[in-house]
Amino acid sequence: MNEFGKRFNVWDCSVSKLRNGHPAVFPYQLAHDHILSWSNEGDTILEPFMGSGTTGVACVNLDRDFIGIEMDENYFQIAEKRIQEAKDKRESQLF
Repeated sequence: MNEFGKRFNVWDCSVSKLRNGHPAVFPYQLAHDHILSWSNEGDTILEPFMGSGTTGVACVNLDRDFIGIEMDENYFQIAEKRIQEAKDKRESQLF
């Protein structure tokens, strides 16, 4: 889709085939597009059901701050690892 163009109220986003230990994988593109549409760089995004950290990864990639809440220790560890990997990748691309 062009950067600017007609948007519809139904977004078709496929779920990644990547299974990371979480039973309900959230589509990265859905998180990315909503964060891009509804926030600005430097804003803080709250994800009260962080799961495997997809929203956090999108926030790193879009230069947003992120607060994630997850009560399951295993999912928290998965999210922490994914978000750190996204930060490391972004930092390596900046230099």
